[in-house]
Formats: sequence, structure tokens, C-alpha cells
Amino acid sequence: MTARYQPEQFTDSGWPSGTPEKKARFVNALIRFIDAGYPEHQFTQALYEGLHNHGYFGFIAHYNRHGFYDEKFSTPARQQEFLTDLTWACERDYDSDRHDLWGDVKTYLADHFHNAPTTLFDHLFQEQP
Repeated sequence: MTARYQPEQFTDSGWPSGTPEKKARFVNALIRFIDAGYPEHQFTQALYEGLHNHGYFGFIAHYNRHGFYDEKFSTPARQQEFLTDLTWACERDYDSDRHDLWGDVKTYLADHFHNAPTTLFDHLFQEQP
């Protein structure tokens, strides 16, 4: 699969965790994770670190990756809350020109979510057996 976003679309944050390459990998991995319906095996350490630490999205760590996954993705209601919080964080810093706070990442994510087909989020509203 060809990556949707490329490193040259991002600006270095000035921190080792925010190189253009790491930002592009994070955005692509996060979109794949959401699109696939939040499978636990795709919630990598890099996604966890980006969401609670490096990306400045406002999420707390919940002790570890597994606790974060359980709190944010274990039910459709939690997934919806996560997506709402993530979208808010991205829109809050949209086009902020704060590359050190991942403003470029947030701008690309906000644009992606705004332009995403509604079917991308259908799994959030399906009844669970």
C-alpha cells in the first residue's frame, strides 16, 4: 500500500519524535488504524506515543498502551468519543503553524476527517451483538 502522506508534507518539530518521516508514519498508521475499525494489533507503541505524548492531542497515557487502548477503543461508544476528541484537538490547532506542537499533523488529520467518506466511520454506529 502506498502511503497517503509523505514526509515532505511535514516540517521537523525540532524534537527527535517529530521528524517529517515520523510524522508521516504516524498519520498514515493512525488513518489505517481508524479505517480498519480500531484493531488492537494495529495499535502500535508508535501510535500510543504519538497520541498521548508527542502529538500534543491532549490524551493522557492511562499507564500503558494496553490501558489506553481499553479506555479509548474497546467499545463503539469509546471509539466515537476518541474520534470526537481527536477531531476537536485537530481543529483547535488547525493551521496553527506550530510544527513543534504537530500543527501540520493536526491540519492534515482535520482535512482528512472532514473529507473522509462517511462509510469510514460507519463501524462506530453499528449495533454490537
